[in-house]
Amino acid sequence: MSRHHDPYFIPLESEQSLDTPDSISDGFQGRVLTGPELAAKPVRFLKSAFYGLLTLLMILALWQTVELGFFLYQLHWSLALLFSVLFLALAVIVVKAVVEFFLYQRDFKHITELQEQAAQFRNQRTTVLKKHWLGRLRKLYQGKPQQVLLEQVLSEMPDYADDSELLSYLDSHFFQKLDQHALTLISQHSQQVALMVALSPFAAVDMLLSVWRSIQMLDEICQVYGVRPSLPARTHLLKMVLEQMALAGATELLSDQLADFTSNQLLSVVSSQAASGVGVGIYSARIGLRAMALCRPIPFADDQKPGIGRLAKSILSSMEARFRNTTDSKKKAE
Repeated sequence: MSRHHDPYFIPLESEQSLDTPDSISDGFQGRVLTGPELAAKPVRFLKSAFYGLLTLLMILALWQTVELGFFLYQLHWSLALLFSVLFLALAVIVVKAVVEFFLYQRDFKHITELQEQAAQFRNQRTTVLKKHWLGRLRKLYQGKPQQVLLEQVLSEMPDYADDSELLSYLDSHFFQKLDQHALTLISQHSQQVALMVALSPFAAVDMLLSVWRSIQMLDEICQVYGVRPSLPARTHLLKMVLEQMALAGATELLSDQLADFTSNQLLSVVSSQAASGVGVGIYSARIGLRAMALCRPIPFADDQKPGIGRLAKSILSSMEARFRNTTDSKKKAE
């Protein structure tokens, strides 16, 4: 049968363009393998249930405490008085701990807000920060050792400075002095950690030493900036410390492997221990730099962020000097 006489054939115009239809199977497999039925469902009312259970436990504890007080009073009034004094002392300690916890939370909350505003107005020619931001910065360091230096720097600052010049002036005259002190502490602690890990023959001792020195380093860095870590910040930094523990154990295993491939036994022991110490020391320095970024009210500019290279060189230099002296002394002894 001819095409022209086919009743089911409709010819198209020569100028009409043809569009390629979408595949009917496009995305079919994805829709089959993923769907709302398989999505993760949040556990509802978990937070409310937790707070409800905590409230119930507190009520039960208070109830038992009152019953114990009545029981002691029936035995003798002096026992009830002694129990009341101990309970009040414990309550004062708990309340003080809670108040201090929220004060530390408030300090870090203020630092986060100061960092956000400073990043927003770093390149602005406005005078917004002088009204509120500067007052909050003074409040943050009020009654702390950094207050004297801050007030001295602000008294010497030009009155015509805008927000960009204000941040630049505080960065160069106030915070960079704190940064130098913090970097010195990081360098000292990382070198000490590197040496202790390198000289320790036990992996478990390496872990404990590195964690102990790292936590001490964090506390000293926070004191430099006049704050203490809040619970979320401590959790984040503690995670890095736990990773450092794993690194200390892993580098110890790596040292054993390196010793097998070295012909000189003395050189193998020295090089493997040095590699283990340098690895843990560099990671300790990274933890310190992270703590600096958390505690600094003005965030580092892209071209001012302290890098790990300089600290790594100091660690390597200290390790090289230490093991060179050790090798020379052993050669003289031979």
